[in-house]
Amino acid sequence: MIEVKISYFESDSKEHFFNQLEKVEMSSKLNWMTKSKKWYTKRYIEELILFCALYTLIMLPELMKSISQADFIKTFLFFAIVYGIALFHCYYIFVLFLAKRYLLYGISAFVFTLFGAGFLLAVDYLWIDPTFYQTDEDTLLEHYVSHLVLCVISTAAILSIFLIRQYSSEVQKRNEAQLRLSEVNIKYLHAQLNPHFFFNMFNNLYGVSLTDPQRTPELILKLSNLMRYQLENANKETVTLDEELQFINSYIAVEKERVGQRCSIEYTIDDPQLLATQYHLAPFLLITLVENAFKHSLTIKNQWFVFIKVQIKPTCILLDIKNSIADELLQTHSTGIGLTNIQQRLELLYTNRYTLETKRENKCYTTSLQIYLN
Repeated sequence: MIEVKISYFESDSKEHFFNQLEKVEMSSKLNWMTKSKKWYTKRYIEELILFCALYTLIMLPELMKSISQADFIKTFLFFAIVYGIALFHCYYIFVLFLAKRYLLYGISAFVFTLFGAGFLLAVDYLWIDPTFYQTDEDTLLEHYVSHLVLCVISTAAILSIFLIRQYSSEVQKRNEAQLRLSEVNIKYLHAQLNPHFFFNMFNNLYGVSLTDPQRTPELILKLSNLMRYQLENANKETVTLDEELQFINSYIAVEKERVGQRCSIEYTIDDPQLLATQYHLAPFLLITLVENAFKHSLTIKNQWFVFIKVQIKPTCILLDIKNSIADELLQTHSTGIGLTNIQQRLELLYTNRYTLETKRENKCYTTSLQIYLN
């Protein structure tokens, strides 16, 4: 088989310049999106700002009067307890409702509201305003009911604000994820599966057609699957895990034809419960790590290998990749944009639901990715 090599001369310097310019622009966009997360967008800062705004709005008539410092502290503490009860309900009890555990949510909300109203009444009765209860004619039960109503109303109001903020945050994340997906698709099509790769594939395909014609249809089919998958899923937010794994399988099959017997390749999928068709994840998320393993594993001095293992569990997916470390003279220059892209996409799409670890040992580079999927 004759391998055709394509070289670029000075006539291609203009194209090379624009390719480098595109990488710089993409890198600057990614850095801008990372730095655009200002300090005031942190959750506890947002809660503090909302607390101060609501306190000022509700207590404005009282604040306009000349009240003593002690009265100000007492009213502030009373409002803080009411707000804290509602906030605890939003972050720790309402999650049961979101998890569709409606009975447990109802019981927990009822018990916690009763307890919260009792705690609020106890603080108000014993420390904030004890003289009011000594002179008031209403019974302690009536005061408890009024505090219970106050807790229910405040919880409902703050829960509504909480849901609106969550919805706004999800819309913003979706927009950012869509923008990041578009940028990654551009980089993927122009840099990962670039024309050099397809040129080599067609050259190998030509050689296979001469030496082993029976393998040609299967290789053409796998190559077409790679191209079709890119065209059909480039603009999708999610694909099934099975589709992504089939895409990786086609890619590895084509890589085997490219590297021949020089590289030891293993690709295993452990899915005892057949969950691959049920899980969904962002497209082109796993293939980037697989492609990097082939790209940076070429070695002549030592054994050239790429071992890929996928484990699918009821709550998560694990991708473990082990590849040889390229010889110093054969190492491909890397800008690091690929790994940066996947880390930022994971942070956007799977916040607090993933772990990505890389480790370099003597003659092996290990990449482990774990994603908790719905």
